[in-house]
Amino acid sequence: MEPQVRIPTLDGWRGVAIAAVMVSHGFLLQGAATRPLRAISYFAGHLGGTGVALFFAISGYLITTLLLVERAQVGRISLLGFYVRRGFRILPPAYLFLMVLPMLAGAGWLAEALRPGELASAAFFYNNYWADRSWYTAHFWSLSMEEHFYLLWPALLAILGNRRALLTAGSLVIATLLWRPWSLLHMNPLPYPALQRTDMRLDAFLFACALAILLHSRYRVPLLKVFTAPWFRVLSAVVLVAAWTWTLAGSAPATRTLVESALLPCVLVSVMHWPGSRLFRILESAPLRWTGRISYGLYLWQQIFLVGRSFTALPTAAAIFLPSVALTFGAASLSYYLLERPLLTYGRTLSNRVWMVSRDTRLKLEASSIMEQ
Repeated sequence: MEPQVRIPTLDGWRGVAIAAVMVSHGFLLQGAATRPLRAISYFAGHLGGTGVALFFAISGYLITTLLLVERAQVGRISLLGFYVRRGFRILPPAYLFLMVLPMLAGAGWLAEALRPGELASAAFFYNNYWADRSWYTAHFWSLSMEEHFYLLWPALLAILGNRRALLTAGSLVIATLLWRPWSLLHMNPLPYPALQRTDMRLDAFLFACALAILLHSRYRVPLLKVFTAPWFRVLSAVVLVAAWTWTLAGSAPATRTLVESALLPCVLVSVMHWPGSRLFRILESAPLRWTGRISYGLYLWQQIFLVGRSFTALPTAAAIFLPSVALTFGAASLSYYLLERPLLTYGRTLSNRVWMVSRDTRLKLEASSIMEQ
C-alpha cells in the first residue's frame, strides 16, 4: 500500500532539475569555433550533469521516505506493490518514446541514424553500459541508473531493516568513493562515459537514502538544527560553487560528483524546512510544481527537440531554443495527461489490491499455523 505523503518543494526541485537539463541540451554546441562559444557549451554540459545529480538525490530521498512511512503505517514494505507502482510509472512513457523513435527515423526526421542495439539497451535499461548509441537514446543512461537503484535499494531496505540498511548504504558509499578514483585512473578509456556507470554513482542515491533514514530516527532533531542553521546554508552554497568552479577550470570532475552527491540531499532537506524563504515560495509556486510533475515526460521528449549539438553558432541555438521547449512541453503534457497520470492511478490501485491480497494470505497462513499448534 502506497502511503500518501507530499514532501514540500520536491516537485519544484524537479522543475529546477529538468530546466537545467533542457538548457544544457539546447546550448551544447558542436564544434564551436571561438573560445567564448566553447565556454558556453562546456558550461551547458556541466549544468545538465548537475540537473541529473539533483534528480538522483530527489529519487533517493523520496523513495526511501515513502518506504519508511509505509513500514511505519502498515508494519512492512511490500516490494511487489512498490515494483507494480514503479513499473506503471516508468515503463509506459519510456516505451512509447522508444516506439516513436524508429517511426521518426523511418520518416527521415532525425538528425542522425539510430544505431544497432541502442533501442534494446534503452528498453532493458543497460544503456549506461552501451557504447554505440545515438543522441536520441543517450539520455537513457540516467534512467538506466535509476532502474538499477530501484532494483537494489528497496529490497535492501525491506529485508535488512532501517539500521542495517543504513550501515549497508554507508558501506556502499565508502566503497563507491574508493572505487571511483581508482576506476578513473586505471580503467579509462572505456567505450562509454565513466561517470555514467551505476557502479561509479551509487553515492548519488545512497547519501540521500541514508539521510532519509536518519531523519526517521532519534537523530532527526539535531540534524534539522544543523540543516536549518544559516551558517550551514551559506557554507553549502559556497562549497557547491567552489566545486563547480574547480570542475569548470578543468580539474577533478569526480570531486564535484562527490560534493553534489553529499550536499544536494542536505540542501533539499534544508529548503523544505525553510517555509518563510523566497526560495521555498518559488519552489512551491504552481508553474514550477507543474513542471516538476511532468518532468519525466519532459526528460524523455526533450531529447528529440533539443539538439543543441546540431548547431555551431549561439544565435541559431538561441533562436530555436524556445520553440523547441514549447514542443517538448506539448509532447510531455500529452504524455502526462493521456498516459502517465491514468496509468499511475491504475498502478496505485493495483498495488493496493496486491497489498490487500498478500495481507489476507498472510493472515490466513498465520491462522492456519495457530490452529495446527
